[in-house]
Amino acid sequence: MKNFLFTILGGILALIVFVLGSLFGEFVNVIKGSQSSQISSSELVINEQISASIEATPDIYISYPSFYAKNISDDDKSMINAHFSGILTLVKENGLCTGGAYQTYNEINKDGLNSLSLGSQLACKFSANKLEQYNKLIADIENLIKSSVVKLHLSAINPAFSAEAEAKNQSELKSALSAAATNAAQNLNSDFNKTCTLSELNFGGASYYHARLANDGATAKISAPELKSKSLKASADAKYICK
Repeated sequence: MKNFLFTILGGILALIVFVLGSLFGEFVNVIKGSQSSQISSSELVINEQISASIEATPDIYISYPSFYAKNISDDDKSMINAHFSGILTLVKENGLCTGGAYQTYNEINKDGLNSLSLGSQLACKFSANKLEQYNKLIADIENLIKSSVVKLHLSAINPAFSAEAEAKNQSELKSALSAAATNAAQNLNSDFNKTCTLSELNFGGASYYHARLANDGATAKISAPELKSKSLKASADAKYICK
């Protein structure tokens, strides 16, 4: 009988110990959760837009001379084909431009009649020391089409960046943005009396200098503007964690 009572008492004690142990574990978890919540609530997440700029000088020129003809007759077509064949040959030999093929389209003329017209364009990119070579191409084309219904419209010569220069500019802008983001973290430390760490830096697009610096002209030679240093700007979204 005693053994039976001791067995029951032992079971009850074991159950009590188990329940107390479980309650203690839950208590510890609650304390840890409370501490974690307090730590998390002391963190401050700050999002800032960072801006930076560099100075860079365009290294090439771009120009887009175009061709047009209106009210094309059947008699004009053979001459047009011959002249554009000559234009394509000149462009290929010169090596500064691409394009030159033409497209025809229908439009209503001033008399309200349906007429055939054409349009074409060259894309020219060249360094400053190739300006005379570009001007020679324009002069040769004008001489070729002087008796044609096809007319040449000269585009302004504008400063631009080559693909290599643009890649270099992008790299320098990213470095400038990274430096600006680091400096911003130092300022946040003082503003909030916390230690702020840069968590993310998402780079935005650069704003390059592509303004037109010369007016469209009607002569074979157009003076190219000087290749001057310009300010290039970029922005990035920065995220800081301050503790």
